[in-house]
Amino acid sequence: MRAQESVKSSGLQINCLVKGFIWSLLLTILLSLFISLLLQFTPVSEALLPGFSTFIFLISMLLGAVIGARAAGCLGLLHGLCIAVLYWLLLSAITLLWGLVPFDWPHLALRFVFALIAGAIGGIIGIGLAD
Repeated sequence: MRAQESVKSSGLQINCLVKGFIWSLLLTILLSLFISLLLQFTPVSEALLPGFSTFIFLISMLLGAVIGARAAGCLGLLHGLCIAVLYWLLLSAITLLWGLVPFDWPHLALRFVFALIAGAIGGIIGIGLAD
């Protein structure tokens, strides 16, 4: 038991960051598929797509941060923020490289603030759920 506690009390754990980040990506894919099917087979309006996109962005980051911080067992705020920033960086890079949306600094900054908030809350919740 002592060895496990010393591992949990060490600094930033890269494997836990990777675990939370991968879960964020998986949740993004699953939620995107669900929303796509919802839009295809129900009378839900496509005008709601920006709201669905923001919802998927926040929930994926929040749950990824919870999973990563819970796995780490310590430094939940730091683990949650790192996972959220990694997720934000990847999605921002994809958005900028794909070029579907014109570059917009205020939108990018707002998404970054959302990422920080979701990551911080997820990290705190993750530590609360840790063994």
